[in-house]
Amino acid sequence: MKENDMPEEKKEAVEDTLREITVELAPKPQKKKTPVALQIVKWVFFPITLLVMLYRQFTTKVKVSVSVKMLIIYTLVFALILAFFTTFYVSSMRQRLPDNAQAAAYIKQLTVTSIILDVVFCIVFMALVAVVSTLMLNPICKMSDKIDDITSENLSERLEEIDTQDEIRELTDRINEMLDNLEESFTRQAHFVSDASHELKTPIAVIQGYSNLLKRWGAKDPAILDEGIEAISRESDNMKRIVEQLLLLARLGKFSMNKTRFNLCEVLDDMVDGYRVVNTTHKITFNGDAEITVDTDKNMLLESVRTLVDNAIKYTPAGGKINVSSFLEGEKAVIRVTDTGVGISAEDLPKVFDRFYRCDKARGRDSGSSGLGLTIAKSIVEMMGGKIFVESEVDKGSTFTIELY
Repeated sequence: MKENDMPEEKKEAVEDTLREITVELAPKPQKKKTPVALQIVKWVFFPITLLVMLYRQFTTKVKVSVSVKMLIIYTLVFALILAFFTTFYVSSMRQRLPDNAQAAAYIKQLTVTSIILDVVFCIVFMALVAVVSTLMLNPICKMSDKIDDITSENLSERLEEIDTQDEIRELTDRINEMLDNLEESFTRQAHFVSDASHELKTPIAVIQGYSNLLKRWGAKDPAILDEGIEAISRESDNMKRIVEQLLLLARLGKFSMNKTRFNLCEVLDDMVDGYRVVNTTHKITFNGDAEITVDTDKNMLLESVRTLVDNAIKYTPAGGKINVSSFLEGEKAVIRVTDTGVGISAEDLPKVFDRFYRCDKARGRDSGSSGLGLTIAKSIVEMMGGKIFVESEVDKGSTFTIELY
């Protein structure tokens, strides 16, 4: 019999049976057993246990501030201690005094006085607890008010530092660190969206323009067809490169480095040998101290140095020289990429590491530059705890320097 031919009543019976079996086979949650010692303490101090239960029921249903909770708990504990002490003291005095009218009057007076003093002490204690709890919780109240002012549009605000060395100071530091990470993430996201929308407009517009051109005259004119296909292919490659570089920049902020210890000169020498094979229009050389070893992410370091070498190749005329060198300077390892290219003007030097910045003479789109390479190199070096800077003169070449500590 097929499942569809089964009567409706039998289907329901089968489903009920399967449900019961599932419930039976399901692991039942085991209740945590209370230790015997704790159970004994609860029964011995039953009034305190009852007060704790009532307090929990009250605080779960009614919103109460921490200062009020402290006031209630500390005052109740203090009142119970006073009540036990007063009862014990009055009982002791009653047993020591003779059983007469004068002693009874004294005991009565002592009881009333003790009760009044207990009430006064409780009031004074409540005032002290209120003052102390307010002082202790004041930084938390300020933190709460400050956090209300922090929004996605105003992530630069930070909690004020606490002078004391305690858990509140640690909490403040942790929250500020979290805000730093959030601001960095929001900034990366905003940069990514802004950069992508800004930089992809041109290739998209070019592709759309040539697509319309091909629709109108491409089928009849071979020259227009070839020009359109070449332009669309070129701009598609530009878009691909830009998107890949933008994604790399977005990942760098949360990238976890795979640190290894390696010989810097051997790695750089191998990299330069690879460039010599594929590039025959420039003289690319390497020189460095063979004893330099560093402890960092090899792939990321090579990515940054390759970016500098590629940059030098783009802006050095054919026949020019490019030299990669490495040496020790004190406790830091230094990598330099020097070229004999067109150079960078003094007004452009402070901006060469900015996103999408291209110098008027040498950083145009026609050279194949997206304006992101030096930004990526700078981000990688800073992520590794190093520094990068440039020295250059127009028509004399440029020198990019990486310092690793």
